[in-house]
Amino acid sequence: MSNSTQSDAEETSSNETLSTNRRRVLQGIGATGVVGVAGASSVQARQPPLDNASIHGEEDEIAIGNQFWTYNENSDMSVAELIRESADAGYDMVEPFQFDDNEAISTALEEADIEMGSAHVGVGQLEDNDELIQTMSDFGVNHLVHAYQGPDTFSDEDALEEFAGRLNDVADTLAEEDILYGYHNHNHEFEETIGDTPAFDVFVENLNDNVHLQIDAGWVLTGGYDPINYIQKYSDRTFSIHMKNMADGEFYEIDEGDVSMEAVATVARNAAEVDYLIYEYDAAPEPMESLQTGAEWLERLNSRPHYGGICGTGSDTHPALL
Repeated sequence: MSNSTQSDAEETSSNETLSTNRRRVLQGIGATGVVGVAGASSVQARQPPLDNASIHGEEDEIAIGNQFWTYNENSDMSVAELIRESADAGYDMVEPFQFDDNEAISTALEEADIEMGSAHVGVGQLEDNDELIQTMSDFGVNHLVHAYQGPDTFSDEDALEEFAGRLNDVADTLAEEDILYGYHNHNHEFEETIGDTPAFDVFVENLNDNVHLQIDAGWVLTGGYDPINYIQKYSDRTFSIHMKNMADGEFYEIDEGDVSMEAVATVARNAAEVDYLIYEYDAAPEPMESLQTGAEWLERLNSRPHYGGICGTGSDTHPALL
């Protein structure tokens, strides 16, 4: 997601409580060996062709998901309609950021046989809100995510520590419902510093172990750092990755920006504990075409049979691309 407009959108959440079967998602990650990833690379390789890519069928494939912010600006589809479109396209899970009709959403999840594995719900919405937490539990959500926190929080160490404490408290509350809580980055968490350290790293140091990370690859690169390195650095707490492609601060289709999505998928599989690879293209100009494109690319990237371990310490190029 892009800015504080997203934060406003996420405040529109219905609190109706529904009954629906708890759902399970693909969880397997290939626990192959890993030997360090090379240092940060400001320009990553262009996307590789997808010829001869195997689609699914791998025991250690990661569930692929669809973040609905992609369709916020140029589509008027309801959440339930997007759920059905996502299932038809081949996504394993969806990640909404608002809830317009809980009954319709529940029905769509059940009939389309797709998971709401994750959802973006801000910390302020969840504090002392047992009804909303129960609704998320009834939807079968495994993870909830705070999607945007402004730069001011990350430019002041006291504000950063206070915010981290709020996330820790909500994570403890959600744990009682077997739901994990996490944080989704943008670029400013890396551009702001506390001393000489990127504010994001100081922030993570203040989080409890049960607060997970949702690494947005495009925003990490925009913030001046390599998403591959950050996924590996926090491999034990990165539960999902937003497969967003960007270049020079602009949004691109998954196969067109400066982020090597093959390298991201490789490190997710072989060097991290990732549950979901989630497609997102902010304000996609042709949203329904992009919905299909995202599913096709993630299916192929997720299950390419030639993936190996990350290796080659000291190389100037990502070993995943050698």
